[in-house]
Order: sequence, then structure tokens, then C-alpha cells
Amino acid sequence: MTIRKASRPLDGRLYTDPDVFDEEMERIFSRTWVCAGRLEELDEPGSFVTREIGGESVIAVRTAADAGGGASNGGGAAVDAAASGLAAFYNVCRHRGSRVVDECAGRTRVFQCPYHAWTYGLDGRLVGAPHMGQDFDAKSAGLVPVRIGALNGFFYLSLADDGPPLAEVAADLPDLSRFTPERLVRGDRHEYEAQANWKILSENYNECYHCAVVHPELNRVSDYRNGGNLETGRFFVGGPMTLNDGCDTMTASGLSNRPDLPAIDIPDRTSVQYYHVYPNLLISLHRDYVVTHTLWPLAAARTRVVCEWLFDPDTAAAPGFDPSDAVEFWHLVNSQDWDVCARTQLGVASRGYRPTAYEDSEACIQVFDGWYLDQMGL
Repeated sequence: MTIRKASRPLDGRLYTDPDVFDEEMERIFSRTWVCAGRLEELDEPGSFVTREIGGESVIAVRTAADAGGGASNGGGAAVDAAASGLAAFYNVCRHRGSRVVDECAGRTRVFQCPYHAWTYGLDGRLVGAPHMGQDFDAKSAGLVPVRIGALNGFFYLSLADDGPPLAEVAADLPDLSRFTPERLVRGDRHEYEAQANWKILSENYNECYHCAVVHPELNRVSDYRNGGNLETGRFFVGGPMTLNDGCDTMTASGLSNRPDLPAIDIPDRTSVQYYHVYPNLLISLHRDYVVTHTLWPLAAARTRVVCEWLFDPDTAAAPGFDPSDAVEFWHLVNSQDWDVCARTQLGVASRGYRPTAYEDSEACIQVFDGWYLDQMGL
């Protein structure tokens, strides 16, 4: 398998042109598996969320208790929707197109359109259509399905009817099973709106060339020159960063009193694994917790970012559990990143922007940009 590497940084219009943004939504976000959140958001039958993907509103719902014994087998394998009791649908009534659900999340027994009261079961079947008569074929008028699957404790959505199965994506990814991502629970969640294109945020995550200048607190814990071997695949790029001597995790002090995740390897005690799972999941795996960023493009120069801190459930349930050292550390780093990404967004919009070359430590960006160019047919 040949992984394309971009020869130079991307042209400015690819970050700023609204027509390019619309094409990305069609060619990338509407054709790939998008990480839509943690499965714990769909924790029992009737719990649902809505997501905006590629300009479409999608309902994801748990239809039944998980029949598959968990969201993942722990080795990265995907679980299909039927096994995990999940379903997803376009948020569009089959009568005359009204949006069915306005809430971002909730719990329900049925979905009822507020326009003409057409009512749908959790499985999308039309179960009520007032005054439509006996000749009306209700069986053919259910909500239009969207593909959904579970992987590593996350649920993924795909608008593409003919794209690769989620299992194919799972088979390509690094083995994260030692971090037990499928059993982790959320300790905190922050939501941001960054004034920058989603690719600028992705590129920023994929290099630490900027860390000594922008993140002095981070650099004291993990030096920007401590990158490990580049790891690539069809659906991801990433690799490890080694912690500085005397540090064992990413906090302001470089230390933590939390126990290790139960199955990590010895090298994980002195490093952090950073991966970008295309297109929108940025996942950072530490010895004692995992932090994720999911990117939700809003416009060419605006991106919603959901950041979540995940912990072992036994640790999270222990008396005195306090995730604030990890949360405050990454909240600071996030704020610093959003600032420089906004500065970059202003710069790439200038007629004076003339991209030159990547620095050697920006190999992950070269791979991501190459993947992007392939997806866009450029």
C-alpha cells in the first residue's frame, strides 16, 4: 500500500473557499465513516442524539439493549448496528420533509414529526400517520436509514450507501486494545468553536514543531523533539511522543496519582500515543486516561470541537476521583491551539500567503494532506 505525501503545504483557497468547503462535505464527510461520539451517550433503549454531517441532520438511537456483549471486542474490531442495538436515520419526515427532531439529545419511545404527527418507532418504522387511509403503504414510508456502527467505544455514522464497511476501517487502525477504549467512561467534556478550518486544526494536532513556542507547559512535560516512528494507514496517521524524564503523564506537573489503565504496555508509561482517525477523530492515549477531540466543520473558517476525557470506570468510581489535572492541562493547550489556528486562518486567506515547504517533524501533516488531496481528486 502506497501512502501519498503532499509535496508542500496546501494552497490557501483550500482553507477559505466556501465552494471547496461544500465539496469537502460531499466528497469526504458524506462518503467516509465519521466518528459521532461515545456509545455511553446512547446508554439505554430510547436514548438518542442528533448530529450534523455533510450538511445533513442525522438521528442516532439505541433501539434495544446491546445484544453483542459490548461495543467492541477490545481488539479494535467493529460491531455492526444490529449486534449493538443501534440505528440511525436522516432527520426528515417521509410525508413532506419536515425535520422530525429538534433536540441535540434525549430519550423517547417514538419519534413524532411536529408538523402532521407522523410517528416513527425507534427502528424507523412508520407506526402512525393520521387519516392516511387503508390504501396507504406505511411499510414503505419509514425513516430513511443511515449506516451506523460501533468501534472502540465510539459510534460512527456513514451517509454513503456503498462505502467500505466499518470493519474495514477497524482492520486498518492501530491496535488500541491495551488502552481498553471500549470500557472507558467520560470524566469531563468541553465544547469549543474554533475560528479556523477543520484541516488547520487537524494539521496543528499532527505536529509538535510549534510546541516549544505555543505550549511551554506541554513542552516541559514532553519535548517537541521527542516524536517517535510515524505510523500510517488508509484511514489514519499518528505515532508516539516520549515524555520527559521524571514525567509519567500529561498534566501540568507531568505526574498523576491515578493508577495505570489495566492493560497498558511498559513503554506506554513513558509515552503518549497520538492518532488522527480520518476525517474527524483526534485521539491521544496516556497511561492513565484518554483524551479525544472530534471535529465538526461549520463553515470554511469555523469548526466545532468536542473534547472528552475518558477514564477507567473503576478509577472514575473511586472516592475522591478528580480529573481536573488532565482537564485543566488540555483545556489550556486547546485554548493555545485555537488561538494560533485562528491566526493561521487569517494568514492563509491573504494574497500574500505563498506556501513553501514542510519541516521534517511535520511528516504526519504531509500524510494527512496527501490523504486529503486524494479524497478531493487533486
